[in-house]
Amino acid sequence: MEHLLFVYGTLRRGEINHALLGSSRCESFLAVMPGSLYDTGRGYPAMAEGKGEAEGAGIVCGEIYRVDEETLARIDDLEDYYGPGDPRNLYERVERTARTDRGETDVLVYVSDKLRAGPEIPFGEWKLYRMAKKPALPYFVYDGCMEDGPIKMADVIGRGAVYGCQVRFTRHVSGGVRADMVETGGVTQGILYRIPVEALEGSLYRREEVRTGICRPAVVPVTLDSGEVADALTFVAAEKQPETAPKK
Repeated sequence: MEHLLFVYGTLRRGEINHALLGSSRCESFLAVMPGSLYDTGRGYPAMAEGKGEAEGAGIVCGEIYRVDEETLARIDDLEDYYGPGDPRNLYERVERTARTDRGETDVLVYVSDKLRAGPEIPFGEWKLYRMAKKPALPYFVYDGCMEDGPIKMADVIGRGAVYGCQVRFTRHVSGGVRADMVETGGVTQGILYRIPVEALEGSLYRREEVRTGICRPAVVPVTLDSGEVADALTFVAAEKQPETAPKK
C-alpha cells in the first residue's frame, strides 16, 4: 500500500534525513498546509496544528512524497511514532489536507504539540529559515519577473531552470498582474543570484508584496547549466488567481 506523505523539515530534498525516503517519488515541492512551524533547538522543526503568530503564520511549506509501507515504517522510527495515541510518541501521525497547484490532496503528516516551545519559524518555511542564518543566499528570478529591474547588491550566479513548473499570470498585485511560477509541469527558466540576507527585509519582501499576503517565499530546486542543482529562494502567489494577460 502506498501513502502520500507531507514533509516539512529534515526529510525534504537536500536535508539530512532525506535519504530515508529512498526512491519515493516527489509529487509536489511547493505544497502547503495549515499549521505553524517551530524550531525545536535540536536541529529539526516540529509542526503544530493551528495558526501561530510569526510573520506569514498560518501555513507550513513542504514537499509531498508517495511512500510505501517500508518507507513509512522508517519514518515512524525517525519521528518516534509508536502508534495512534501512544504516550511514548514524540510526534503524532495524522491525516490532513495539503494544497498544491494541482488542487487539494489528503496526506499523512507528523505533528507535535510537545515540541512547540521553541521559536516559531516565519512563513512556515524551514529551508528559508536555515538559509537566512547565513550572510548570503541564492535567489531565483524567473522569466516574466525580469521587468522589475536589477537586483541591488546581487551577484549573478548564472542561468538556471526549475523543472516541473511553468510561468503563468496568476499573481494579481496592486499594479495589475505579474508572472507566477506554478507547479503544473513544464520548465521555468530564470537567473540565479546571490543576495545578502539583509536584502530580504530591506527590499525583497516589500517588492514582492509579501507582507500584504499577495506572495509568499518558497525554496525551489534550481538546475544550473552545469547540471548542479541548488536550493534557492523565489516568490510565488500565496493564492493563485484566474490567469489574466498582462497589459502591454
